[in-house]
Amino acid sequence: MTGRIRNIVHWHWPVLGLLLTAILLQGCETVRVAPQVLEPPSTKTAEKAESTGEYVLAAREYERLAETARRPQKQHYLLNAVGALIKAGQIPTARRKIETINVRRLDHTFLARKRILQAQIALAEGSYERAITLLTRARRVRNLNPSLLAEIHRVRAQAELALNNPIGAVKNLISREQYIVDKQAITENQLQLWEILDSQTRTTLTRELRQTRDPVLSGWIRLAIASIENAGRPGRLANAIARWKKSYPNHPAGASLLAILASDTPGLIGRIDRIALLLPLTSNYSLAAQAVRDGFMAMDAANTDPDKPTIIVYDIGEDPAQAADYYAKAVDEGADMIVGPLGREAANAIIRNADLDKPTLLLSHTDEYAGTEQLFQFGLPPEQEARQVAERAYLDGHRQAAVLYPDGAWGERMINAFTAHWQRLGGIILTAQPYNESENDFSEPIKRLLNVTQSEERKTLLEKKLGKKLRFEPRPRQDIDFIFLAADAKRGRLIKPQLNYHHAARVPVYATSHIFTGKNDPIRDRDLDGVRFGDMPWMLINDGQIVELRQSLQGSWPYAYSDLDRLYALGVDSYAIIPYLNRISTEYAARFNGVTSGLSLDREGRLHRQLLWASFRKGIPRLLDSFQGSRKFGIGPAPGG
Repeated sequence: MTGRIRNIVHWHWPVLGLLLTAILLQGCETVRVAPQVLEPPSTKTAEKAESTGEYVLAAREYERLAETARRPQKQHYLLNAVGALIKAGQIPTARRKIETINVRRLDHTFLARKRILQAQIALAEGSYERAITLLTRARRVRNLNPSLLAEIHRVRAQAELALNNPIGAVKNLISREQYIVDKQAITENQLQLWEILDSQTRTTLTRELRQTRDPVLSGWIRLAIASIENAGRPGRLANAIARWKKSYPNHPAGASLLAILASDTPGLIGRIDRIALLLPLTSNYSLAAQAVRDGFMAMDAANTDPDKPTIIVYDIGEDPAQAADYYAKAVDEGADMIVGPLGREAANAIIRNADLDKPTLLLSHTDEYAGTEQLFQFGLPPEQEARQVAERAYLDGHRQAAVLYPDGAWGERMINAFTAHWQRLGGIILTAQPYNESENDFSEPIKRLLNVTQSEERKTLLEKKLGKKLRFEPRPRQDIDFIFLAADAKRGRLIKPQLNYHHAARVPVYATSHIFTGKNDPIRDRDLDGVRFGDMPWMLINDGQIVELRQSLQGSWPYAYSDLDRLYALGVDSYAIIPYLNRISTEYAARFNGVTSGLSLDREGRLHRQLLWASFRKGIPRLLDSFQGSRKFGIGPAPGG
């Protein structure tokens, strides 16, 4: 029942009681959305979810398996769940959960597994030395199986990279290979190793070659030097590789890797001397395009490498259909890589009509299939944020949601993305209510969302039956765990106080980054107090390396701390991620620590952002989870494997 009715007239109580019962029982029937029927938990379901990148879903399945399992199988599933959460970038949740897993009096391999996972969490939080300490302890455990030894060396390689010791990382990957049997896994390990060496200067490689006595390492270094000396000349490189094979006939470098290196059309991104940046600078989206350009070019200006690529900016104009023509022009004029265009229609035109024979980083997500491994998609799609709301609310323990969303295409995109992902996780949508953005009074959709309207209708019906006025105190439905509010700051500032007014002040409200303008405004944003939302580190972090980047890159940029700032950050990360695209393409679950978020790559080449979470308190966004402000900007540790 969703309201309390108090009689203020004299009446014959037995008659009134019967009347109230008849009316209120009829009116209190709550229409519920039937919960998704979950299949019994199985390792097959969990492993499938993990293999397809649905890591939160995999964690849920492992935890369901643990509920009915006994020691030590219970701890096995719980550790698997933590591993899946780390891959999902849900580091605070992973940290909380691993602390509760008791591996005492179990086989010592459980202790090693726990320490490896704790090391991955430490890496993700920027505690690189602690990660190495944990891995050293894990390595001391006796009689470890080859898969755990391989994992220790993999994570140790990531820690060495984070500590600016690339050769140390290479040594660990060389050691890792002796514990791997699967041929595909060996190839992937060698690709990771090669990407590290290939990113080093000839001077660095020559110095390391003089110092090492390891024939395997020296062979790898000589191969990397040959690649540098013959870059851009496939024929000469193929001959150099053939000579190298004669010098190192027993070297473990696999034939598949050598074939990739010698190919005219390698699967890896080679040396880049010229980048074409395609943007609609003279269009209705000119401000957005200029913000991306400014961020991209600011990063280029900050790059002191004398061999850095030349940047050529192309204005593709108003018509997105012309994007393919500009793509072809850029390639004809010598571009080694294309970044852009900005916008879904222009990105679709590229995929449909351009010859994608150059590495391409689209600044939008598209559903078109390109069929090439050198196409990457990077954008700020709102659907990604809606899905992250679902994951965050689920991991916070909520299961029953109400959704308040605006009429129109954007609102439909948000509710569809949220609902699909929420139900996939096993959550229930109790009610969803659209609202009209052009209005200032949202009381009617809010009352319908909370079932207050039904209470008022029953009160009116009862008054008619009684012929008397009743004092009425509405109460919202009590089965809502949280509300997903799809709104910008302007509407959010109006909607949240009205939710409070209708007795929903204690119902958690989750939102996307659209709820925050980008600039601290404690007076107006006090109306948003309590709203939780995900956003970029660029927008939420007020100290550490990101703030230093802001100060050094933006200077007096006129749109700092506005909605356009997110597009500026998109430009920053679009430039910064280019040297790491090979790594995150070949290294399972690798993550790039950018200013837009932690970025990972799915199998379709889409970059996914893992946002930070904050809540408004006294009108100021406050981080909900700890964040290592000193965490290294650039490629991050592979969270799982």
